[in-house]
Amino acid sequence: MAAVYDLVPRIAGLNVRSVLLCFIVFLILTFIVHRQRRRIKNPPPGPRSWPMFGCLPELVRDINKIPMHELFCSLGQKYGPVCLLYTPFGQAVVINGYEAVHESLTCEDFNWRSPDSSRELYELLRAKGIIMASGDLWKEHRRFSLTVLRGFGVGKRSFEDQIASESECLMHEIAAGNGKPFNPTNLFCNAVSNVICSVVFGKRFEYHDPEFTNLLYLLEDSLSHIAVGILLMMMPFLAKIPFFPKGGLPSLLQIRLNLKDIVNLHRDTYDEENMRDFIDVYLKDLQMKKEQGIETHLSDDELVAVVHDFFLAGTETTSTTLRWAHLYMLEYPDVQKRVQEEIDSVVGRDRLPKLSDKPNLPYTEAVIHEIQRFASIVFMSVPRFTTSEVKFRGYTIPKGTHIVSNLYSVTRDPSICDEPDVFKPERFLGEDGQVKKIPEQIVFGAGKRVCLGEQLARMELFIFYTHLMHRFSFKKPTDAESLNTRPKPGTVLTPFPYNICAITR
Repeated sequence: MAAVYDLVPRIAGLNVRSVLLCFIVFLILTFIVHRQRRRIKNPPPGPRSWPMFGCLPELVRDINKIPMHELFCSLGQKYGPVCLLYTPFGQAVVINGYEAVHESLTCEDFNWRSPDSSRELYELLRAKGIIMASGDLWKEHRRFSLTVLRGFGVGKRSFEDQIASESECLMHEIAAGNGKPFNPTNLFCNAVSNVICSVVFGKRFEYHDPEFTNLLYLLEDSLSHIAVGILLMMMPFLAKIPFFPKGGLPSLLQIRLNLKDIVNLHRDTYDEENMRDFIDVYLKDLQMKKEQGIETHLSDDELVAVVHDFFLAGTETTSTTLRWAHLYMLEYPDVQKRVQEEIDSVVGRDRLPKLSDKPNLPYTEAVIHEIQRFASIVFMSVPRFTTSEVKFRGYTIPKGTHIVSNLYSVTRDPSICDEPDVFKPERFLGEDGQVKKIPEQIVFGAGKRVCLGEQLARMELFIFYTHLMHRFSFKKPTDAESLNTRPKPGTVLTPFPYNICAITR
C-alpha cells in the first residue's frame, strides 16, 4: 500500500508536467496560426480554424456523413469557388466550378507538386517519375515520354490493331464463362494493363500469370489506403511508431522493387540494335547522354518511377471506366440495347467495330462520354503546390499551399449540364444527331499537365466497349441484389464489386 501512495506524487507530477507541456504547445500553435492568418492579406474564405486543430474538427465531422468528392462540393456551395482550409499539417485550397477549376489547371503558378515527404521513408520512392515531378525533371521526362510513346504508335490509328488484339483475348476469356455470373474487375484490369505493358515492357502477360496478378494486386492495395497514405506523406515520422498503419506504402515499395527487377532484366538482355520497348529506349538515351557528358535528369531510379507511373495510369482509370460502363448497362438496359442496335446497323455481325466507324456511331460515342462524366472517376486533380505567394481570382494564396481542383464539381455543374445527376447520353448529341462536344467536360484535366495518355485512353475505351457490346449482351444475375451505383471512396471513384452475366449474341 505504501508503494502505491509513493506513486501518487509521481503520477500527479507527471500529469501536471504533461498538462503544462500541452498548454505550452497549444499556445505556440495558436500563436503560429494567428500570426500566419494575419500575415495573409485577403485570403480565400473557409471553415473556422481552431488553434492546434485547424478546421479538422469540422472536416472530420462532415467526412463521416458524406464522401470526400461531395464534401468538396459542399465547401464550394458554402464558401465559394476558392476555399482555404487550415490543418495542423499545413493549408490547402479546394477549388470548385468549371471556371475556377480550369483556371487553376492552366495557371503556371500551380504547376508544381508538393515535396513528398513519404519518399523519405524508402530510398526507392525518392524518384519522382512524371506524375509527382516538377520543374526541369518533369519537363524532360514528359517530353521524352511523349516522343517515345508516339514512336511506338501510341495514340495513333496504327496502334488500333494492338488494342483490338487484346480485346480479342478479353472476349475469349469472357466467352469461356458460358454466361455464368462473374466479377469483371480482374479481367478488365488485366486487358487494359496489357496494352500499356506491351509498350513499356515489350510483352503482354497471360491473365493468370502469377507475376502479373501480383503486380495488379499490389497496385490495387496501394490505391486503397489513400487516407493513411496522405497522412504519412504529411507526417512521415508516424511510420516509425509501432503498429501505426503504413497505408499503401509497403505495396507501393514492392511495386517499385518488382519493376526494378524488370528493368534490370532489360539491362542484362539489352541490344542497341533492337529497341523492344520504352525501357530499352530510355536505357539507350541515358547511356548516350552519359557518354557525351550531356546534363540530364534521366537516371536508373527515375526510369523505375516513370515505368511505375505508366503502369498505374495505363491500368487503373480505363479499367475502372469499363467497370462503370458495364454496371450502367445493367442499370440502363435500354441504353445497352440502343448501342447494340446502332453498332449492328453500321458494322453488321461479320466483323468487329473499328475506330473508322466512330463518326457513324454517334449514340455509342455519346454513351462513352456520359459514362466518363457520370462516373467522374478521377474526381480531383493530383494536388499542386505553391512555391511562392500567388494571387488567384482576387485572393492571396500563401506559399506552401496544396491546391486541390475538384473535377467532380465540373461534371455535376448544372450550368453546364442540365440534370447532372441523371444518366443521359443524349446531352452529348446535337440537333443533327451527331456528337456534340462539351468543352467544359475536362475529365482528362487541362493545361500543361493534362493527362499524357488521353488519346490512348480514348482509343481503348472505344475499342473495348464497342467490341464487348457487339459480342455480348450483359445482364444482371437472377439471384443478384439490387445494383449499387454509388462509388466506393478511394484515390479514384470505383464501383463496389458486382457480378455480371455475358450472353453471347
